[in-house]
Amino acid sequence: MLAAAGLFVASAALQIIASFDKWIEFGGSRGPDPVWVEDHRFDYFFPGDPWESIGTTAQMFETGLLIQAAGLMALAVGVMLLPRPESGRVASRPANITEIVLALLVAATYATVGAHAYVSGANGAPSSLQGSPVIVWLLMLVGFGGLVALAARWRTRSRAAMAASLFLLGTTFVGYLVCTYMIAPVVAGGASHDTARWTETVVGATTAAAAIAVIVAVALAARPVKVGN
Repeated sequence: MLAAAGLFVASAALQIIASFDKWIEFGGSRGPDPVWVEDHRFDYFFPGDPWESIGTTAQMFETGLLIQAAGLMALAVGVMLLPRPESGRVASRPANITEIVLALLVAATYATVGAHAYVSGANGAPSSLQGSPVIVWLLMLVGFGGLVALAARWRTRSRAAMAASLFLLGTTFVGYLVCTYMIAPVVAGGASHDTARWTETVVGATTAAAAIAVIVAVALAARPVKVGN
C-alpha cells in the first residue's frame, strides 16, 4: 500500500506538470485572451479532431496514467492482504479475485486513455480511438463503475482505501467531464470558453488526494492492535 501511495504521488506530479505546461507556459504564449488555450483543440485527456499537440503534455499525461494504473493494482493487492475487521482473517479467494478483476478493468481504462494520448502526442494527430463511440462508452462505464464497485467492497476493509478509490473517480472519463464543467469553473472563477481553465490540474489533484488517503490507510494498518483493556 505504501508503494501504491508512492505511485499515486508520481502520477499526480506528472499530471500537474503537464497541466502547468498547458495553462501557464503555453497559455502565456497565446496572449491576453484565455479563450485560445481553453479551446477543445488543445485538450490532451482524450484528443479528437480538430486537435493540436502542446509539446510533450500528452506523453507526460500518458506516463502519469500508466503509473496510476500500477498504483491502483498495488492498492488492490494491499487491501486484499488486510484482515477483515470482524474475523481477523484475510478475505476469501472469490472476494479477492473479484476485487483484482475490478482493479484490472479500471487499470485497463487508464492504459487505453493513456495510450491514445501518447500515440496522439507522438504522431501530432489523434489516434484511431477517437472515432470509436463504443470505446468511449466502455471507458466511461467501466472506469467509473469499477471504482464505485471497489469503493463499496472496501468500505468495511479500509475506509481510507475506499476514499482513495472515490478520489480516483476524478481521473476517469466521467470524472474528467465533471472536472471540466462543474469543479474547474468554480476553482478558476467565471465561465469557460470550451475547457475550463485548470481542468487537468484538478484531475491531477484528485490523484494527489488519493495518495494522501492511501498514506492514511498505511498509517492505520501499521497501528498496533490493542488486546483487552
